[in-house]
Amino acid sequence: MIPEKKKSDSWREALKFINKCPVCGSIYNTKNARLFASQDKASLIHISCVKCAGNFIAMVVEVGHSLSSMGMVSDLNFSDAEKFCQLEPIVMDEMIDGIRQIKENNLIKNYPDAKSGFRHSVGKI
Repeated sequence: MIPEKKKSDSWREALKFINKCPVCGSIYNTKNARLFASQDKASLIHISCVKCAGNFIAMVVEVGHSLSSMGMVSDLNFSDAEKFCQLEPIVMDEMIDGIRQIKENNLIKNYPDAKSGFRHSVGKI
């Protein structure tokens, strides 16, 4: 059981279990872990490895008196993760249009400026 903690700090308990970089195996400095989103009992955390510069995103969920976590290796730095988390969810029409563009090999031709972002160009063909 987890002792009573302030809600804002409860995600830090999970860092005991998220302690090694999945890319290089070195021990994380948990002081580098940063919270970039939370809602109800779920928190999204970004951790960067100082050894290999790999990024890891974890979702920590409070379930009763325990914590559960799930994570993934990512190419997003903290500011990108924070930015993309604030975007509106992708709708089905965007998914269908994206798949169509890939199948027709038009993705690169229609979206040559990758810096402008794919989501901002969808539907403007």
